[in-house]
Amino acid sequence: MGIAISRRSFLASGLAAGAGSVLGGRFSGSAVETAGGRTGLPDLCVVSGTSYHGNTLKAVEGIGGIGRFVGRGSQVGLLVNHPFRSPGTHVNPEIALAVVKMCHEAGAQTVYDLKAAPSSYWQRSPVAKELAGEIRALRSGAEYLEVGVPKGRFLKKGEILKELLEVDVLINVSIAKDHEGTRFSGILKNLMGAATYSTCRFFHSGHGKGGWYGDVDFLSQCVADINLLRRAELSISDCTELVTTNGPYGPGKLARPQKIVAGADPVAIDAYCTRFLGLDPGAVSMIRLSAASGLGQADLRRMKIAEL
Repeated sequence: MGIAISRRSFLASGLAAGAGSVLGGRFSGSAVETAGGRTGLPDLCVVSGTSYHGNTLKAVEGIGGIGRFVGRGSQVGLLVNHPFRSPGTHVNPEIALAVVKMCHEAGAQTVYDLKAAPSSYWQRSPVAKELAGEIRALRSGAEYLEVGVPKGRFLKKGEILKELLEVDVLINVSIAKDHEGTRFSGILKNLMGAATYSTCRFFHSGHGKGGWYGDVDFLSQCVADINLLRRAELSISDCTELVTTNGPYGPGKLARPQKIVAGADPVAIDAYCTRFLGLDPGAVSMIRLSAASGLGQADLRRMKIAEL
């Protein structure tokens, strides 16, 4: 397993390389038009509109297509933020199913829904009938392992889904939303969904200061630490409808940016999505500490961003 993880780390670093210096490029066909006239694939692709399934396909196509991440015969793990019930607190199933569809079309051998959504979640999508076979073929994460976090600052070990570490490709599909403690929850924090309750409890109480959110910087650094275990090759953020208050569970006040954001850099995606909650990414400890841990780029001025 050590060899496989090293190979994934190499791939992740390669996908993150070559960030452009122009913010707000526009994707057109197969090239990005920027103020400097340079062309190439964007680091992030943001697609607006209410066709959630189709716009997810467009967002991934905008950064090079699913074939850039998923090879024929590969084992793919999807970590989807779907156990919440209130509107604006979970990923729209149309978005998640678009990812399932792309993985199968790319020739993936096995696709894991690592947290095993109930069938009722998938059936809420109008494309569920069309993709019934792909839904039935989904496998779930079944075993937790206690693993060390060698480079972790506060999190030195944790109980993590075995399949999250073993799949060839990890795709993180989360929703941007308010969070009572960290003020923002998105791609980075979604990795906590692959840990056991006891490990997540350490994130909240391991500082020993008392209170579930007694030390937000400690919690935020633990989020960065768990992302060091396995950085997703592809991340997709649902910013179509989200809670701006009373997160992460809701119910809360809803905003409807109607956007889907895709990219290989989890820090950059979260930094971009803070705008939908009126936040400065530099003021979100989780983003700042994750960037300092080498997980990605928080300075969007250094990223090439396509907005469709």
